[in-house]
Amino acid sequence: MKRMLKVVAILFITLTAAGMVSAQSDAFVGTWKLDVAKSKYDPGPAPKSQTRTWDASGKVTVEGINAAGKPVTYGYPIMNDGKDYPTMGSVPNGADMISSKKVGPNTVEVNFKRGGKPAETTKFTVSDGGKVLTISAKGTNPDGSAFNNVTVWEKQ
Repeated sequence: MKRMLKVVAILFITLTAAGMVSAQSDAFVGTWKLDVAKSKYDPGPAPKSQTRTWDASGKVTVEGINAAGKPVTYGYPIMNDGKDYPTMGSVPNGADMISSKKVGPNTVEVNFKRGGKPAETTKFTVSDGGKVLTISAKGTNPDGSAFNNVTVWEKQ
């Protein structure tokens, strides 16, 4: 009986650890809603609302209402291999290419390019509990003006 209990305990610990690893590798996957009140847009203005969907293949789609009240949809792939990939739709910074690399279990660094030149450097970080995504982005808009945004997203 003791031997059986040890086997069950080891199996439980092994499966729990495997589940934790799986959850960490998928920390970004899901639907995230922008918390406008907790986010900081410099210089602004902030969008009225946004929802970000990150699927298991790395495709990110953002939909929402911009500061002017118009609907927006754009996206990009997060492949974490350091290679450039095209963006989709009208990315706010005007970027047409993106590259990314995972630098930790819950952190991804991203570089956006516009016309082959750097446009934005971004860090995506999921909290240890997996419920909050923080995106820190610095770069320039197509008109050359600088921005420094920190956005907070809650997992849905």
